[in-house]
Amino acid sequence: MAPTAEEEITLHLEYWADELSPAQKAAYEKAEKEHNDIRNKLKDLVKEAGGKNIFSGEVFTAYQVLGPVPGLEQISKPITSLKKKQPVAAPVTPSSSKRSASPVLESGKRKSRRSEYKADDDNDGGDFAPDDDDEEYIPLSKRLEMKKKEKAAKEAAAKEAARKKEDKKHHDKKADTKTPKKPEKPQSITASNVRPTESTSIGGLLIGGDKEKKKVTAEPTAIVDLTKDDSGKPVADSREVSFSKIQGKTFPSLVVIARPSLRTSDKAPADRPQLDAKVKNVLMHTATKFTEWLIQQGLVKSEQYCQVHRGTPLKLGMYSDASKFPYSGGYVWISECCPTRFISVFNGSTFEGSPHPPSVILKLIYHWSCQTNVSNVVNWVKVDNLYVKGLYTWLRSVCTVALCQHMKLMGGIGKKIEVGVISLGTTTQDGQQRQVKVEVLGVLDPEAKLVRLRAVEPLSDGERNYKKRFSKILEPLAGWVHKDSVILTDLTVDKGTLNNMGYKTVQQVSPSDANNKNSNANIMDYLRRIVPRMFQNTLSLLSRQIIQQFLNELVWRESYGTSPGQTFDNIVAHIAEQTKIETKDNLVTRLNKAAADPFKHWTYPIEAINTPKPAAKRGRKPKEQSK
Repeated sequence: MAPTAEEEITLHLEYWADELSPAQKAAYEKAEKEHNDIRNKLKDLVKEAGGKNIFSGEVFTAYQVLGPVPGLEQISKPITSLKKKQPVAAPVTPSSSKRSASPVLESGKRKSRRSEYKADDDNDGGDFAPDDDDEEYIPLSKRLEMKKKEKAAKEAAAKEAARKKEDKKHHDKKADTKTPKKPEKPQSITASNVRPTESTSIGGLLIGGDKEKKKVTAEPTAIVDLTKDDSGKPVADSREVSFSKIQGKTFPSLVVIARPSLRTSDKAPADRPQLDAKVKNVLMHTATKFTEWLIQQGLVKSEQYCQVHRGTPLKLGMYSDASKFPYSGGYVWISECCPTRFISVFNGSTFEGSPHPPSVILKLIYHWSCQTNVSNVVNWVKVDNLYVKGLYTWLRSVCTVALCQHMKLMGGIGKKIEVGVISLGTTTQDGQQRQVKVEVLGVLDPEAKLVRLRAVEPLSDGERNYKKRFSKILEPLAGWVHKDSVILTDLTVDKGTLNNMGYKTVQQVSPSDANNKNSNANIMDYLRRIVPRMFQNTLSLLSRQIIQQFLNELVWRESYGTSPGQTFDNIVAHIAEQTKIETKDNLVTRLNKAAADPFKHWTYPIEAINTPKPAAKRGRKPKEQSK
């Protein structure tokens, strides 16, 4: 007789469910969170790229997506990368080959855990079936012990690698002390691989090189950008404008002419013929002699230093094939420390990176000194308006820096200084509306015939304040005029502002008393007659920065350029002075910065340069040498 179901049960046990520990709960929550995240990510990808659900089971879900799926690489791995990891797993058995049809993610997890378990129990020597439940469980104590072993092994390997590296360094140092190094030679670079030319040398001209086309258009553009107005309006002086039917279109800044007038009564020497002969003689030189003349004048550096080995002087050599350096006659800077580096003689000068020969730049300096009509300059020198504008901007920057370096405080105890202010602006054709473009501060030493000018941006209509206006206009006075000077001005200038700035002796006269010996009639006449004439047709087309550049040029010409010959000699001397200055920026960069901010007081350590002052060379009066 077969036993009944109740008779088969011989043991009855009671049981109760244990609550999960916090660690177990955290593990389950983490797994559930990862599952939800990956499911939501897949759904988002299907929505974005377009696709459909082709299988949905209890454990797995499959999607079909058409085309490339952005972001898929974040949640999946290529099958090829998983196949490469297969040899790490346990040996393949008939049962494990069946498991290969299971999902990739699951098989990847199991293989990693199987390999960890097997690595710890190599002495057991048995193969485990993939479906064995014992394979999935590793006690916590054993896992912690495995991590400790792995960490200790990694630290030991790192220490061993560091020790070997240190031993190698120590061995190399010993070898260096025993066997002195030979002088550096071009590393695996033969003479055939080194093909120096003017365009490939450091700081050379860009004539005939691959960079020429790019540089010709890029260089002037950089100069134009420096004249951008503060207000964010279209760039000033960036378009050619027609001022007359005869001359054609040109840039507004090329029409402005700064003519000195303070010393015209002194009968400036007519030295134009001597200057013409001098420049013509220099231009007739061969390339070698022309370069030597540039070095003698200081227009190119007479000393160069290695840019790799700081402080190592270079040697001026003559390249055997002069055709490689046709504009320097073969002259090039070389060094023993870097025999494959060739430094052009034009490096660090106004000629650096020029798309034209140095003779062209010398011609433009000559025409700037003589204030030749721009249309004639373009026709005679064979350059375009854009390049002329860029080079003339640099020359105005040279004037700006020279004034900062050489102009000392005007006046002194008991000396009279005239101060005046005018407003320059534009009016409509009917004369009804007038817009102030800029206010000009003028300071004149009538005895020494020295002048300083500053273009000040007028206050807006919303902030019209008398005290604030004159505090802004008279601000440069502190760096120009001695505090103990006698200030002569008219009633249009606020006396209280001058007193607050430290000028205690201020004499004001009304405009009707222009004949009074204590009036500022001279500077007011200069401001009303000379300055507006410069910007007669171009004021509305220029920015305040460009206006200040021309005011600086006018001040410079009043002191250093009353005749063409004197102007040429002094501008060459000031270019040479600034070429010798050693800073982190080269000369062209410094000139561009001065053009962008001509209001700043630019100073460099000229005291260390053993060059005579230009004014002393020209036989100027002792009183004017210190100005």
